[in-house]
Amino acid sequence: MEKKAVFFDIDGTLYNHEVGVPKSTIKGIRQLRENGHLAFISTGRARAMISQDLIDIGFDGILASCGCYVEYDGNVVYNIDLEKQIADNAISALKNNKVFCILEGQDYLYMDEEEFIDDKRSSIMMFKNKYREKIKPITGNEHSFNKITCRTYENSNFKEAYSIIEKDFDCICHSSEFIELVPKGFSKVKGIEAIIEGLEIDIENTYAFGDSLNDIDMLTYVKYGVAMGNSSPEILDVVKYKTDNIENDGIYKGLKQFKLI
Repeated sequence: MEKKAVFFDIDGTLYNHEVGVPKSTIKGIRQLRENGHLAFISTGRARAMISQDLIDIGFDGILASCGCYVEYDGNVVYNIDLEKQIADNAISALKNNKVFCILEGQDYLYMDEEEFIDDKRSSIMMFKNKYREKIKPITGNEHSFNKITCRTYENSNFKEAYSIIEKDFDCICHSSEFIELVPKGFSKVKGIEAIIEGLEIDIENTYAFGDSLNDIDMLTYVKYGVAMGNSSPEILDVVKYKTDNIENDGIYKGLKQFKLI
């Protein structure tokens, strides 16, 4: 039996806030590896945002920051740190146009909390509580990061900010308020290419599970891209293969569907 490589998004695929990681998902991934196949996290989250309890499920590698960071068997394959000039220009453009930003890297996350505009401040407090020990201020620190997550408000001018930095970044708009900036030319596909080329795995033996806009490239690149039942409509419209919702054992059912377990 040829070894298969299976790539899993985190949010909305492996995990959500309501159910955590379903027990069936853990069972399926462990059985997948017991059957001699390879399992990889492939996420828009930075490496610093991937919790140990997720890693402990058991994976052969991690693709983080939309393909800007790749790790296999505990070793870093590559890590794209933004050059200082590009980073400083992006920070300046976003701040000057009142776009709240979080710089996301291998080890730390950087943000200036006082610039967050939210009457209830609930979302920023949840974020701080989750990643407290890994958060540093942007102001006054040297930065080492792969990508940027942006939050816009009524007085933000993201269009103007992006016009200044678009030569260096691709833009993933999850909504008008939530936007990811990824270094030009990088995506989850870039990370998958590095893994399968390094391990000499044929594209015919690749699978991926995902649910959101930053998964489209991954799901259409691998041989068998599987959309979760809870996927955004844009995903369901373009992805051939589908499984159930995360809370209805979607991962386990999908692995069964392709006889990987």
